[in-house]
Amino acid sequence: MTERRTVSVSGSGQAAAVPDVMRLDVGVAVVEPNVSAAMERAAASMQAVLDALLGAGVARRDLATSQLSVYPQNRSGDEPGISGYEVTNMLTVTIRDLGAASAILAAATAAGGDDLRVHSIALTIDDPSVPRSLARDAAFADARARADQYARLAGASLGQVLEVNEDSPSFGPAPRMTAYAASMPVESGEQQLSASVNVVFELS
Repeated sequence: MTERRTVSVSGSGQAAAVPDVMRLDVGVAVVEPNVSAAMERAAASMQAVLDALLGAGVARRDLATSQLSVYPQNRSGDEPGISGYEVTNMLTVTIRDLGAASAILAAATAAGGDDLRVHSIALTIDDPSVPRSLARDAAFADARARADQYARLAGASLGQVLEVNEDSPSFGPAPRMTAYAASMPVESGEQQLSASVNVVFELS
């Protein structure tokens, strides 16, 4: 029985896409002498930020609490002890209209005042299925071209596909920034979606 000859190759491909969604962690952090005062002030400031975000056009489904913490503030020096309490309340906000992002951030800043905190901002692609499919096409084409070259070098012809294994697809680095100034302009830039595939071809 003649042993089947095969060639196994890896292919990679990329497709460009423009981010169309911004996700940011925004909220408030306050320090007061006692827990009750800190919780009350944080609640009022967060409600103001929430109202501003909703008023600026963010849908309620795009607002999700991501952090709520209470930490004592320790006094240093000759009289150690608790000097107050810090309450932090953060939201993950999804902004689907990048053209309105700067105005939305400005509204949140005005509402939160000195209590406002913006931990991070990331630009991403809401539906990556189309560019991801294009990346897969490019990865498979790359694998076939490599396999075809190896077949020619071996004096053989490329046959049918016997096996296909895809590595986990990935995004290129998402544009990220930390920010406090809400009036800054927002540029979406471009991201690369990558695909990698391992393919086994029969040689004839």
